[in-house]
Amino acid sequence: MPTPQKEAVVQEMTDKFSRARSIFVADFTGIDVNTIVELRKGFHAENVEYRVVKNTLAHLALNKAGIKELDDLLVGVNSYVISYDDPTKPMKILKKFKSILNDKFKIKAAVFEGTFVGPDQVEQLANLPSRDELLAQFVGMLQQPLVHFVNTLRAPLLNFVGAVKALEEQKKQSG
Repeated sequence: MPTPQKEAVVQEMTDKFSRARSIFVADFTGIDVNTIVELRKGFHAENVEYRVVKNTLAHLALNKAGIKELDDLLVGVNSYVISYDDPTKPMKILKKFKSILNDKFKIKAAVFEGTFVGPDQVEQLANLPSRDELLAQFVGMLQQPLVHFVNTLRAPLLNFVGAVKALEEQKKQSG
């Protein structure tokens, strides 16, 4: 019979998994406690959660949240990196910590925006720009033709002003 504490953990993790935009399952075998603490701080600073939960409890929570793709990965020592806003943030943070982790922190797989992502594709997620970066690029692309158009409209006026100033200078010199 499950204890109230375990039921609470399952309920909490079900809620977290349900709200998450990305969930990464990672094996952290061989990483010392100090490195894990630094990694947790890095995740916390970016509003990303890092949790270690028993596999049986995680299995129950994932199933309750409707995420069945990760069932086969729930063996060994697992941790869960959960992002609620930008789904690419966890990989970007892990990229920063790569030198400290020495490839010991192995991402087994992820659920990214509701889609299962294998370990091969997870690395590619780190190279994706965030939503805000994509929006900024898009706005920049929209602005560029407008700026060019405005400059094209201003050019004759600026050329005219330049010509008038040149005539004025010429008259001062000759006059």
